[in-house]
Amino acid sequence: MDLATSYRLCQKITRREAKNFYYAFITLPREKRRAIYAVYAFCREADDIADAVSTIEEKSSKLDALRSRLGRACSGDPQGGADIALADTIARFGIDPKDLSHVIDGVEMDLVTSRYETFADLQIYCQRVASAVGLSVLPILAGGGGRLPAEAREAGETLGLGMQLANIVRDVAEDITIDRVYIPQADLRRFQVTEEMLREGTMNDSMRALLSFESKRALSYMHEGEHVSEYLPRNARGCIMILSKIYTRILEMAEARNYDVFKERLSLSSRQKVALILRTWFE
Repeated sequence: MDLATSYRLCQKITRREAKNFYYAFITLPREKRRAIYAVYAFCREADDIADAVSTIEEKSSKLDALRSRLGRACSGDPQGGADIALADTIARFGIDPKDLSHVIDGVEMDLVTSRYETFADLQIYCQRVASAVGLSVLPILAGGGGRLPAEAREAGETLGLGMQLANIVRDVAEDITIDRVYIPQADLRRFQVTEEMLREGTMNDSMRALLSFESKRALSYMHEGEHVSEYLPRNARGCIMILSKIYTRILEMAEARNYDVFKERLSLSSRQKVALILRTWFE
């Protein structure tokens, strides 16, 4: 597979799987856009391995193989397929391999951990599966050619954390079906919500108060992290703001439904996403 074909494969994967991200990515210049497709394809594969129906041993083996492939891509010796585009992207934009490695560390946590006692415990997971992704794409958005200031990375981490917390609110019903509860156990106790209530989709004042609290925390981190755009060139700022607005809108939909996230999965239509893109560009 040549480089151009590899990038097209990454684009195909992103278009098929990245229901929200893809709409933000298409606002980027071609070189940045296809580089982000390569990073997304890598992260998607890691996530799919962790979520597959197989044994922990099989998943661990596949993640070890992915980690080995990442090492080869970073050294300029990709094995083939999407790894070819990933290797080119890493070299072209100066992505820190540790950030991509942390993504594997994060999905690996799903193999052995299905509950988090405190928000601090959950933060470690979110920083690996979400913030690390954001840190991987920051050099692409910035255009490569130098290290970003620490403030930019901190803002990127914060935005990624907020987006992952929004995912957790949206996916409560879906996650409990595979015996995963990402809402901290301390929060469940504080709002007197049991896991049985999550399984049954019980909507009462306690559940609404819990999900309202989690939503507001997610929004706070997203809004704080949005200023990462200040460290990026103009042709990349819109991507960041569109992503933040898509996830903000999802949480606004949850609030409008009185936080009943159990009846159907919250999502924006293609038309709504396009409208957000246009609104962002003309603001």
